Amino acid sequence: MENNRIERAFFFLLKSGLWGENIWEADLFPLSAEEWSAVYARAVEQTVEGLLYDGLLLLAPENLPPREMRQKWSVLVDRVERSNRLSNDIIAEQHIFFMTHGLCPILLKGQGVAVAYRVPQHRVCGDIDWYFDKGRHFDLAQLQLTKKGVPTLGRGSPVYLWKGYETDLHDRLFDFHNPFSKNLLKQIRADFPDTTLTIGGREIAVLAPQIQVVQITAHILKHSLSFGIGLRQFCDLAALYDKYAAKLDGKRLELLYSDLGVINWISAVHQLLVDYIGLPADKLPFASNTMDSGLSIIDEVWHGGNFGFTDTSYIKETEGPYIVRKNKTGMLLRRLTKYFSHAPKEALWFPFIHLLNKRKR
Repeated sequence: MENNRIERAFFFLLKSGLWGENIWEADLFPLSAEEWSAVYARAVEQTVEGLLYDGLLLLAPENLPPREMRQKWSVLVDRVERSNRLSNDIIAEQHIFFMTHGLCPILLKGQGVAVAYRVPQHRVCGDIDWYFDKGRHFDLAQLQLTKKGVPTLGRGSPVYLWKGYETDLHDRLFDFHNPFSKNLLKQIRADFPDTTLTIGGREIAVLAPQIQVVQITAHILKHSLSFGIGLRQFCDLAALYDKYAAKLDGKRLELLYSDLGVINWISAVHQLLVDYIGLPADKLPFASNTMDSGLSIIDEVWHGGNFGFTDTSYIKETEGPYIVRKNKTGMLLRRLTKYFSHAPKEALWFPFIHLLNKRKR
């Protein structure tokens, strides 16, 4: 990274918003109107506009952005808050629907992670993800949604549009691609039973914190190996580490990541969390050799934006809210090569499992 004023201001506000602390940098503010516009644009690209807004509220009055920018940012965050409230209501509505049909879904990511944040309603919510432990329940859930007339995003797709909200159904919990990792993941899942959260007035099943951080970590790695991942997902992991530090079995996590062959990649992730997200090193679940990981991932995260959507070298065109990629093969080869020495098993198996899953659709 270039470490210019825009980047420094962005990460200063991100850290302040996440942790509620304003560690003053005398040479950083005030910013010009143009610089504030650039910081705002970056926040939107990374879908962390609510987090930076919380940091902005901690600034001294003389260092705030121009009034017009403050109003624009406030309107955007109001939309984030309303979207969160509606998402919670829809989650509760969907939960009633599934339970009525004898199905017991587990909520993944999203609003189940938002509760770990200092200001949960300012985390930008994305899709609603439901996991079904039994394959039969996964199939029945799709059948019931079809009977209800809920449209999908494509033939054979397990992604549905419920009142305009993308709802993803999953029969696979972890996005690890090495087929020999199944027994390891099955065992740790059994050792840490699911729990519940109150969302939209209902008790919703969610993963135990120990399993939740593994699931989020696997999700980050999957997208890192494909088209990219943004800062919001790293903020999710940092928030989980912070909130559930006392509940995480760090030795078990370290052993799992070592057995999965991703421990060196985890070190690079932890380095990003400490250096750029501001997570205190003592909140990491285990001592990580962050300074010697030999891998820096912040540049591609910063320039690629949320899920790589702002990496213009790999975007062909935009169709409504969707992105059409170009140079896919070249991009995947570059990423797999980059990550091979740090997550060899996943980099090796990723293209095979990815191709197999595409043929199943």
